[in-house]
Amino acid sequence: MLEFAAPLLALADILALADNLALADNAPWVLAGCVVSCALYARGWRAIRARGRASRERFCGWRCVAFFAAWLVMLVALASPLDREAERALAAHMVQHLLLTMIVPPLFWLASPAMPCLFGLPRALRLEVVGPIIAAPAVRTLLRIATNPIVGWIAMALVTLGWHVPAIYQLALREPAWHRVEHASMLAAGLLFWLPVVEPFPYRRRWPRLAMVPYLVAADFSNTIVAAYLAFSGAIAYRWYADIGAARGIDALQDQHLAAGIMWVPGSIIYLLPAMAITATRFLAKGSFGVRAPQQPRELSLPVLQRAPARETPRDLLRIPVIGALLRQPRVRLGLRLAMLALAALIAIDGIVGPQDAPMNLAGTLPWTHWRGFAVVAILAVANAACMACPLIAPRSVLRRWITPTRTWPAALRSKWIAGALIVAWLVAYEAFDLWSSPWATAFILIGFVVAATAVDLLFEGASFCRFVCPIGQYQMLLSTVAPREVRALDADVCARCETHDCLKGRPSTVANTPTLPGCGLGLFVPKKDGNLDCTFCLDCVSACPHENIGIVAVVPGASLARAAWSSGIGTLANRFDIGVLATIFTTGAIANAAGMSAPIVQILDEIATARAISPALLQGSFVVVAMLGGALLLASAAVAVQDAPFIQRFNRIALASIPLGASVWLVHFGFHFITGWPTGEAAIRRVLHDLALSSDAPDRILSCCVVPPNWLVPAEFLALSLGLAAALGVLWWSIDAMLRRRDGARTSSSKTTSTTTPARVTIAWIAPAIALIALWSMMAWVVLQPMEMRGTSGFGS
Repeated sequence: MLEFAAPLLALADILALADNLALADNAPWVLAGCVVSCALYARGWRAIRARGRASRERFCGWRCVAFFAAWLVMLVALASPLDREAERALAAHMVQHLLLTMIVPPLFWLASPAMPCLFGLPRALRLEVVGPIIAAPAVRTLLRIATNPIVGWIAMALVTLGWHVPAIYQLALREPAWHRVEHASMLAAGLLFWLPVVEPFPYRRRWPRLAMVPYLVAADFSNTIVAAYLAFSGAIAYRWYADIGAARGIDALQDQHLAAGIMWVPGSIIYLLPAMAITATRFLAKGSFGVRAPQQPRELSLPVLQRAPARETPRDLLRIPVIGALLRQPRVRLGLRLAMLALAALIAIDGIVGPQDAPMNLAGTLPWTHWRGFAVVAILAVANAACMACPLIAPRSVLRRWITPTRTWPAALRSKWIAGALIVAWLVAYEAFDLWSSPWATAFILIGFVVAATAVDLLFEGASFCRFVCPIGQYQMLLSTVAPREVRALDADVCARCETHDCLKGRPSTVANTPTLPGCGLGLFVPKKDGNLDCTFCLDCVSACPHENIGIVAVVPGASLARAAWSSGIGTLANRFDIGVLATIFTTGAIANAAGMSAPIVQILDEIATARAISPALLQGSFVVVAMLGGALLLASAAVAVQDAPFIQRFNRIALASIPLGASVWLVHFGFHFITGWPTGEAAIRRVLHDLALSSDAPDRILSCCVVPPNWLVPAEFLALSLGLAAALGVLWWSIDAMLRRRDGARTSSSKTTSTTTPARVTIAWIAPAIALIALWSMMAWVVLQPMEMRGTSGFGS
């Protein structure tokens, strides 16, 4: 018992010191728990590690560090000036709640504290008192119920929602006893919630590991509800802080908005990063990006026991009855594109000869409001369906039956610079000239795209327009890099035995009166293809493959961005500076495009234009360029902070990692217009039917008015942005891990030294670019909170 004397003497000194300092009222008790727990854990940890090598590997040094870190965070939350500041400022109280529910519990479970704390007890107490209690049937039943993931999720949701109800929240502030109950319940709920996520030894898994992904995302939704309530409440939610803020000269409403941001940004990241890690460990190839490779089974020499390993069957979209059979047919795909071309022709005709009132014209509604919203959802939910159904390539697909291109695209132009410049020009023109409000301009843009695509592809071989020119196609292909499906070979062995490579070169058709089946027009050799970049999902390779060995299979969204490895037709992605710049345009352009329709930005630009007598078009276009350059400089500065690789590789990897965030911004932006502007489609269609004398009812212009944004829209937007940020941060971490491992691999092969790539080293290199991505997220979060122009509706005007 003498070994407990030192901790007890230290405890007495700490309690006396805490009583004299201006710390929280409950500081002595928290400090006492800290000293006793740390002493028990350290004693048990040493005892367990002395039992053998296996115990030392299971209870390594970082588990002890995690336990002490958990108590350190607990002291900051409950036994520091933060506890008293929480009674005066809502933001401080939110920090306290975040620490108790999202930081302390995972750190505790990472330490696997059950066994060390048990072995830290005196032997007699452990065997004669604690052991029998734990082994009691009633206690085991209670523990089995309490550790069920459903109980943990419900507990976390209840404390998150319940304690932030104004009446209950202020009761806890007024009554110290209830305040302690609040903190204890939050800590307990956090421990129950994070238990199945961390799975500390000797916890037994109750649900499939992949079930933790919706478990975490759903928990983030309850967190988002509270944050949205605090952010969008027009009044101060808790009068307690209003009274104290007035006395201290602090704006309680600003404090409330800061508290909402604390809950939203760090809270969502903490929930969603583990979800991304779990997804990666489930779907990524073993041995890549820190995913531990399984140990290979020992080989046996008994022939009767030898058998071929079972091959996992990919989940192929083309194997779905009816749908898969239709998508495999070239004529069906061409028919889909011709139908879309006919719709585009109707839109163009109405844009030219119809009324120039955008909300009542097909060209002012369907392309800008409906098609953009539908396309971004379809791509992110399934795959690049927008390029698959693209009407721009329909004319050249038909005309190539009689006209055979003979030229190849110039080698000097085989890059993304033309497409990137066109995207920038498109974003500038869209904002400067209000293209969305001009049906006439929209019609001629459609005609121009069809003519340009047909001319380029009838002059040059393959799909040169799609690969090197089309700005819309580049946007959609970048979106599809975070889609859940990819065109891929089903069986690598079949491809290895293939000698004709028809998926790339094409082959003669076996059906009468059917032209030659073309191969991939973008130069992608399917067995060596990695990711969706440069893939339009035209499925020509599917029809050309004589072995039916190509499908649309499920993949981990964004995994190819993290690898940034060599891919057919592209080369090594991390070395393609033009693609890195294109990815930067994609993400920063998304934020600039959304910010351009926010009320504060519009007001500032109008005031500058009036005061300086500057053309509004010039000012709006300049804003887009400056905003994009600012975002690009932010990413470039983050690349400077990362070392151990050439600058272009560092910049490219950070830019590629930003694509999931950019995709979420486009989803939020176009989704907002789609949800609030969907009635305009009905009004325009009814107007066309009336003009064609197919309907006797003339539509009222009020039908083209916008819909009031539903209450769930902003929380859903923040959820989408948070998922995009979490995916971007995850891709960034694995990308840096791959970069450092590749660099270390080159060094170790030449010097015969061991690799120095560790999770800690990767994380240190990850911090600076992660801050840059979070800064971009914060910019878009601010945009979401602003009033937005209802473009393309009669509620906004044309």
